[in-house]
Amino acid sequence: MRSIFRNRAVGAALVVFALVVAACGSGDDSSDTTAAATAAPTTAAAGTEAPSIPDGPTIIVGSTNFGEQLILGDIYATVLEQAGYPVERSFNLGSREVVNPALKSGEIDMLAEYTGTLLTFEGGTSSTDSQATWEALVQILEPSGLVALDYSPAQDKNGFVVTSDTAAEFGLAKVSDLAAYNGELVLGGPPECPEREFCLIGLQDVYGLEFANFSPLDVGGALTVAALEGGEIDVALLFTSDGVIAAKGWVLLEDDQNLQPAENIVPVLRQEILDVYGDNVAELINEVSAAITTAELSELNRQFGEGADPDELALEWLQANGFVE
Repeated sequence: MRSIFRNRAVGAALVVFALVVAACGSGDDSSDTTAAATAAPTTAAAGTEAPSIPDGPTIIVGSTNFGEQLILGDIYATVLEQAGYPVERSFNLGSREVVNPALKSGEIDMLAEYTGTLLTFEGGTSSTDSQATWEALVQILEPSGLVALDYSPAQDKNGFVVTSDTAAEFGLAKVSDLAAYNGELVLGGPPECPEREFCLIGLQDVYGLEFANFSPLDVGGALTVAALEGGEIDVALLFTSDGVIAAKGWVLLEDDQNLQPAENIVPVLRQEILDVYGDNVAELINEVSAAITTAELSELNRQFGEGADPDELALEWLQANGFVE
């Protein structure tokens, strides 16, 4: 049984550590950035010659309704329009129950998704193996005329976090490092954690961990953040791309025994767009995806949470990584 804590379908922290429709998000959801793109520049990436682009339909890039999705949507939309493709943005569309049918019907053409969550939403079964989860997703999407492009190393999933002081004091870098301090540390997370295989049960069974106590808080929200910062807990369950990790300089412990199911960022594109524009569009998107890391996504989410515009964050990231000038 797969269970996580967040419902990506609504872009909010829905308490379901049996989360099968996750949609992580960091920052607030209030920004409405739906906008049509204007004429695009002609460069594909800084220092490269733009490929010849055939006449074709406008590529409508969609997003759900939280900060991370707006940033990712703008990253993909901006690199496409900078390369000369006609692009339109259709952001803040709502839950997965809204955007998934919109993608299948052609109301939007592209969406940044999450491998494990989308696979589960489509009726498949995810695993901790990123490649296997992606391969299963490719197969399950094909009959709907959708293509899962290459997945990114960036993941937005459950993670276990400690403060930098705690990491330094105990020499913590991986979840398995916690075993040396069995019975000494306090874990904080959603109230359901003790009953969930991807939380306390998994930590016990997979990692052999024992905690001095468990503190029932919320789903990666303000209560958990405050408890970790205030020293009421030593280890917190947060989402791996949460901007608070970057903002506070906390340490995301490596899930070195692969407890959590894969949730890699993956762009999903309509096959008919690839049929018109060919491999160049897929190659460009894949290059961008390959450069996005979990730590960078956390930093972008931090800046968004502090008021930065997602389109500016996207452009700055693309420039810093050499995709646009």
